[in-house]
Amino acid sequence: MVARRGFTLIELMIVIAIIVVIAGVLVASFGGVFSRRDDAVAKTTIETLSSNIQSFQGRWHAYPPGSVEALSVMARSAIPVTDPNEVNCGIEALVLALRSRKNGGAYLSADLFANDEYRKNTDADTLMDDPFDIDGSRDLFEIVDPWGTPYVYVNMNELRNGKVKQSIQLEDGTVVELNLTEMQEKLKHPTTGQYPTGYAIWSFGADKKNDYGRGDDVTSWPKYSD
Repeated sequence: MVARRGFTLIELMIVIAIIVVIAGVLVASFGGVFSRRDDAVAKTTIETLSSNIQSFQGRWHAYPPGSVEALSVMARSAIPVTDPNEVNCGIEALVLALRSRKNGGAYLSADLFANDEYRKNTDADTLMDDPFDIDGSRDLFEIVDPWGTPYVYVNMNELRNGKVKQSIQLEDGTVVELNLTEMQEKLKHPTTGQYPTGYAIWSFGADKKNDYGRGDDVTSWPKYSD
């Protein structure tokens, strides 16, 4: 009777190493697929918001402002309305502008706003008064990207005039301050010196780090090469 020989330690280590390499390749491959899918979702959401913005612009002949206070001035509100804080205020003002039913609104896609996957209120702020004729909650909602981070919305006229001041709150509660000088520099085309037309929307991307539209950020304008 011939004795059966088991695997040696070296043979086992080689097999384990091969399995680890194959697993790493599979994880990287699937990770790339998921990343591309999330990028596509973010891009589609930005395109939907951009379409909604064009509807707003067609009625008001101006792009939505980047603050609740400026929006209340546009709406000719008798009640002065200010942002409860400076967190997420750009995207909050955009969502509020597109939700408003004054003068023919609302302009915000119902499917986008009704979907809890996209609609959040990460900093839990709300309006004390409603001069905008919105339905339902007075919460100041944001639209978030596939990684749970609110999109950044900037009115370019306000940016050129140095009137943008806001920060973005991440899903874990971390607040990322947006630097006006760096924003003005990075949103300007490196060759032509032109800014995106009218407004800019961007996602921090999968790394959840703000690159002002550079790096892995997903943008409403054609990406600049770094």
